[in-house]
Amino acid sequence: MRRFYFLVVFFLILIPATNASSQIYSFTFENNTGLNFENGAFIIEVVEINFPYVKVNMTSGITSKNQNLYDGEPDVTFNQIKVNSSFITLKDVRLTIEFPDGWSYPKSYKVELPVIPVGIPNLVLTKMADKTSIDPGDVVSFTIKVENTGNATALNLSMTERLPIGFSAAPGSRFPPPIQDKLDPGSSLELYYALKAVESGTYTIEPTEIKYGAKTSKSGEITVTVADIINERSNLTTIIRIDRENVYTDEPIKADIRVTNTGKASAKSVLIDGSPPIGITVVEGDFRQVYDAIAPGEQKEYRVVFKAQEEGNFSINLRTVYSDSPTGSLTNSGQITATRKEGNNLFIIFILLIIFILIGVVMFTIKKHKEYSY
Repeated sequence: MRRFYFLVVFFLILIPATNASSQIYSFTFENNTGLNFENGAFIIEVVEINFPYVKVNMTSGITSKNQNLYDGEPDVTFNQIKVNSSFITLKDVRLTIEFPDGWSYPKSYKVELPVIPVGIPNLVLTKMADKTSIDPGDVVSFTIKVENTGNATALNLSMTERLPIGFSAAPGSRFPPPIQDKLDPGSSLELYYALKAVESGTYTIEPTEIKYGAKTSKSGEITVTVADIINERSNLTTIIRIDRENVYTDEPIKADIRVTNTGKASAKSVLIDGSPPIGITVVEGDFRQVYDAIAPGEQKEYRVVFKAQEEGNFSINLRTVYSDSPTGSLTNSGQITATRKEGNNLFIIFILLIIFILIGVVMFTIKKHKEYSY
């Protein structure tokens, strides 16, 4: 019985159905094969066999339609054509097609697929640093630009970035930076990271390497110079300026004291100490001053007013002590000469003369009084 059924089906395939208006044939198609009816009046092509269905493209004139045909489903009608599918396998499919009776037997052909050129990705790497001469403790930022100048997507990207000697990853920066898995043709990306210099010297930052597929691209190398560590020190200079060097006793003298930090670090725990010499009285201010710190380039200035009570030569001597100079340094004002005014000397002599005269008059009067009493 099965053999009889097979023979019936076989002859139905070979012998077109006969009716007044159409003819039916069954055809076996492989993927990318087609039938041409009436010199292109109708074309049917199998574009994809994907069990349990087959995708066909049917074209009539300028009208085209894609259709999924499942095994055993009813006919699909397109213009003057009816089609259904059966016996779908991974390799081929049987299509039963009904078309007008007046059409000639169709011609089969192989669909010519367009040749797609094989694309090749090509990555170009550029590595840059925002500065190449730095001091210890400074942070240098790096930018890695990756460009795909090829005509295909670069896949399975992986990067090699080595941490150079003399540097550590800067706080807040991820090292090495993450990289995406693929890069389309004509696209580019930028990667960033920062390093902190921890040791002096000249260092070569090795090229960045990116692998994609079986290929590897490299950037150029960068040389970074880290300056020697210099222990910055403070340096205080103290100057005493006197408004006059020759004065009279009891005449006020103004002293302006200026302290300047000419070093490159702050002077801390600054003490300016000194006592006025014997015979000098401070009228205003104090020679002794204390400062918590004096920054580089900063000046501190104060004024002291004093008087010389005695004649003679003297000078103001101060010692400046601070963190970088615990023994301190001496500063003097230069010599100051104090004398008494001449007018004052004559006045004193005149007073003394009057006193002597008065004493003489008193003694003479007493003597005469005694003589008269006898």
